[in-house]
Amino acid sequence: MRDTIGNNNSDLTEMNRSAVVKILQQREVCSRADISKQMGLTQASITKIVAALMEMGIVSEVGSIKGSGNRRSIGLKLNADQHQIIGVKFARHMFAVGVFDISGKIYTQTETEYPLEQDQRSVLSAMKEQIHDTLKNYKNVVAIGLAVPGPYLRAEGRIAVVTQMPAWHNINFIKEFKEEFNKPLFIEQDANAGAMAEWWFGDYARPLHTLAYFLVGEGVGSGIIDRGNLLLGAQGTASEIGHISVDARGPRCECGNYGCLELYCSAPMMLKMAEQRVPECFSKDHKQRSNACNAVFEAARGGNKKALELVREIAEYIGYGCVILINSYNPDIIVIGDSVSKGGDLLLPTIQEVVKQRTISELHDRVQIKISSLQVDPTLYGAAAIATDRVLQMPSAFLAVKE
Repeated sequence: MRDTIGNNNSDLTEMNRSAVVKILQQREVCSRADISKQMGLTQASITKIVAALMEMGIVSEVGSIKGSGNRRSIGLKLNADQHQIIGVKFARHMFAVGVFDISGKIYTQTETEYPLEQDQRSVLSAMKEQIHDTLKNYKNVVAIGLAVPGPYLRAEGRIAVVTQMPAWHNINFIKEFKEEFNKPLFIEQDANAGAMAEWWFGDYARPLHTLAYFLVGEGVGSGIIDRGNLLLGAQGTASEIGHISVDARGPRCECGNYGCLELYCSAPMMLKMAEQRVPECFSKDHKQRSNACNAVFEAARGGNKKALELVREIAEYIGYGCVILINSYNPDIIVIGDSVSKGGDLLLPTIQEVVKQRTISELHDRVQIKISSLQVDPTLYGAAAIATDRVLQMPSAFLAVKE
C-alpha cells in the first residue's frame, strides 16, 4: 500500500483501470456507456481505458447488449476464468485451501483437520504441500490469499494471541509463506477476510457505507469495512471484539484480560458447556467440531429444553457483541458468520432483543443484523477476496497476459 498522498499520471491511469475492472467484476456484463456514467468520465476516456485492458487480455467484448433508451451497445466482460486466486484459511483444528476466480466463482475446496497438539511444522508443511499441488493443477493462478486468526500483527507477521494454541504465537507467517511460492501472497486476519468476502460477494442492497462482519467460530472477532476500506489500526488489530471484556470479574483470558467475549460465545466454549449440560446431543458421528456444533442446534430445534437454554445464552452474548459493534462503528449492517452462526434461526430473535434493549432506538432501528448467506466458508472466501481486492487495485501488474 502507498504511504504517500500524491498521484502521478500513471497512478491515475491505474486507478481508472482498476475502477473499470471492479465495475465489470460486480456487474458481469456492461457497456462502455454504462461504465462512463458510473465513473463520471467521458466515453472517449472509457474507450481508451477499455482498449488498454483488452490489449492486456483482462477484458473482452461479448457482442450486442440492450443499453439505455433501448439502444444496442457492445457488451464488455471481465475474463475472470483466466485469472484465478488460491484462498487459504488457517484456523484452530483445521486449514482449508480453495480455488476461485476473480469474479468469486469457486472451483475446488479441501479441508484438513488436525489436533491442537500437533507439531506446528508438520501443519505448516501440509499447508504448503497442498498449495504447491494446487498451483500445479491450476495454471492461471495470479495470487494467493491467506487468512489467519487474530489479533494478527501485520508488520511482524505473527498472531499476538492464539487461544488454545500458544505454540503458534512465535510463527512468522510472512517468513513462512511469502517466499515459498512464485505468486504474490497476501495475509490478513480472519475476520477482516470475512468482512471483505461479504463486501465483495454478499447479496446486500447497495449502497452500504459501513459493514461489520462478526466472526463467531473457534475464535471471536470482527472486521469493519468503511466505504470499501478495511479498518486496520496502527498494527492491524483494530476491531478485535473477541478480547473486549463483557464481565470484568470473569475468568482470565489468555490475552491477559478478564471476561473476554470469546470466553462466552465461541465454538469451543459452546461445546464445553454442551458436553456438561446436554451430553446426549453427541455421538461418535460428531467427531468433527462443525458437526458437534450442528448437533447442539439440531437438539434445540427438536425441542430439547437444555439445548434451547444453552443456545439462547450463547445468543445473548453474541447480542452483547453486536451492541459493542453498533456503538463503536455505527454500521449499516452486521453480518454474523462462521460455525456458531449456523444456528441463525435460533440465535437471531435473542440477538435482536438484546440489541433493542441495549442500544438507542436511532441506532438499532437503522442497522441490519443478518446471518451470512455465503455458500462458501466466509473466511476462506475472504482469503480469496483479500487477494482479489489487491489484484484488482493494480490490474496492469497482476492480470495482464504475460508474453
